[in-house]
Amino acid sequence: MQNNPRNAKGNMGAQPAGDTVDHDPRISPANERLSNVGMVWKEKYLRLVADLENTKKRLARSSAQEVEAEKEALLRDVLPVADALDLAFIHAPPEDDNRSIVQGIELIRNMLNTFFSKYDVRAIDAWGQPFDPRLHEALGVERHPKVPPHTVARVERKGYLYGDKLLRPAQVVVTPG
Repeated sequence: MQNNPRNAKGNMGAQPAGDTVDHDPRISPANERLSNVGMVWKEKYLRLVADLENTKKRLARSSAQEVEAEKEALLRDVLPVADALDLAFIHAPPEDDNRSIVQGIELIRNMLNTFFSKYDVRAIDAWGQPFDPRLHEALGVERHPKVPPHTVARVERKGYLYGDKLLRPAQVVVTPG
């Protein structure tokens, strides 16, 4: 029996009485502890990898939100330029010697409209529409015989949407109800 290597190492082939089935007699207690330590480190590693992936996703989401907020702020800052060009066009004298100035204003306003289209910015069509407090800011009330009650009778300043978000409400005068 001593020629059998299994029996030479202390009865490895037989199950001692009282041991559980899970215990492998070929693994020494030191090796079992190393195996347990390895499992603990593997579990820690997997948790860290998952945390890293979650952090990457959170940072990407946060960065996208910051970029969107900055874009909205920039577009909001451009709106007074659009207002000024509209006023310049409305108040330009119709004389022939001012025609080139009016054409220049139209050209710049068209460029700005192209810019707005590129970034999905559109003016709110408020005149003649029912008053909507989500889109309109009422500056006052004015009677108008041809306009129904609670309807925008006059637009003092255009409002704008960026996609589905309100960039700036339209400032309007509304008919009484």
